[in-house]
Amino acid sequence: MKIDNSYDLVIVGSGPAGMSAAVEATKQKMKALVLDDQSSAGGQVYRNVIHNRNIKAGLSFLGKDYWFGLNLADEFESSSVEVSTQSRVWQISEDKKVFFSRNGKAFCVQAKFVLIATGAMERPMPIPGWTLPGVMSVGAAQTLLKINGSGADGAIFAGTGPLFYLTIWQYIMAGFEVKAVIDTAPSKLSLSAYLWAVPALLQINLLLRGAKWRSYIRNQCQYFSAAHSVSIVGTGVAQSLCFTDNKGKKQTISGEHFFIHQGVVPNINLTMATNLQHRWSKRQLCWHPCTDSFGESSVLGIFVAGDGMGIAGAGAAALSGKTAIKRMAKYTKSRLSISLVLSKLRRAKQIAIRPFLDTVFKPPRDWLVPTDDTAIVCRCEALSKADIAAAIKLGVSGPNQLKSFCRAGMGRCQGRMCGLTVQNMIAEHNKLSEKEIGYFRLRPPIRPLTVGELAALAEHDTSS
Repeated sequence: MKIDNSYDLVIVGSGPAGMSAAVEATKQKMKALVLDDQSSAGGQVYRNVIHNRNIKAGLSFLGKDYWFGLNLADEFESSSVEVSTQSRVWQISEDKKVFFSRNGKAFCVQAKFVLIATGAMERPMPIPGWTLPGVMSVGAAQTLLKINGSGADGAIFAGTGPLFYLTIWQYIMAGFEVKAVIDTAPSKLSLSAYLWAVPALLQINLLLRGAKWRSYIRNQCQYFSAAHSVSIVGTGVAQSLCFTDNKGKKQTISGEHFFIHQGVVPNINLTMATNLQHRWSKRQLCWHPCTDSFGESSVLGIFVAGDGMGIAGAGAAALSGKTAIKRMAKYTKSRLSISLVLSKLRRAKQIAIRPFLDTVFKPPRDWLVPTDDTAIVCRCEALSKADIAAAIKLGVSGPNQLKSFCRAGMGRCQGRMCGLTVQNMIAEHNKLSEKEIGYFRLRPPIRPLTVGELAALAEHDTSS
């Protein structure tokens, strides 16, 4: 496809928020470009839904919520936006120039507005053994189901959270044997959880669905609740999972395939590198871009939508994408309209359940910072907890200074898999809050970039 030099709007990501935004942009008659690094729209939630349309009956185990995304995907495909798949965005400037690479060439387009809808990523889970072959995240296990219905019999699941239960339920419904489920959620609700349960009743259908999944799982496989001190051991490959059950008894379960999960967090590498202001969320234990109620960031004209602005789920993500576009359309006029107010109210209902879920499924401390000194924290540089702790003891005051001592956060993932753990370790050692410690200072490009791609960008600039 031919890429123009300028657009009214550039949308980064085509998950629920990005697709919904594209549909609304068509209604507002905006010239828009959608950039996504996958081969088709859908994001993680609706991954591969367009390609799976013709085999829907064979993938019915994915559930009604997944297939609901097909309606949104059909609207997206019928919209007037230009779509560039397999496009990796690696920089957005404050003057709203968007840089991306596709098929070995880099491009730059100028936008009047930018919507960042890069969604969420799984929280780092630095338990002992998480880097061994045979260990995958629950999100990865679900991705395989959505791509081609593949999975592994005899798998052992450890962790907790809505995605955790959903994926196990999908696994069982797909006909795969689940050997054991080790649930790390506490067996009793805290007082704050009971308080947050009141607004959560606005989404009682989701609460009942989650309870149904959990009950079904308990009846279908070996199930352990309120587990803690989880570790994976093996020589060369993962061979068994060890934990302490709710009665204080140490348990060991052998296996070949282990799937772990402790919730999701916003994917902030692009928003951080774009120099948007961020705030620390005590409830979700992660960083959120600072936005107004319409999704506009600290840089005028750059908006954030979906789980990238705070974990809220697919329904809320779609509404946030639509709300952001409606705000852009009213940008030079009054900030409020009946349509905008209604969109905000609908999203408020969608996110009413989140405080309850965040409280109930708060990650245990030993999943945030490993208790075992030999556990790997930075996968890219193969740094253990002991390696990083030794550097911190030299007087490190923050993640950026730590880079000079041990290279944590300087690998290909640019801190995605160790940033929150490193921050927690420094905060714990210095007896400060995570907010006071801060996060890695991320700079573009946020993805690996070749000299050839940069050369193509220079040629494009010269020809234009």
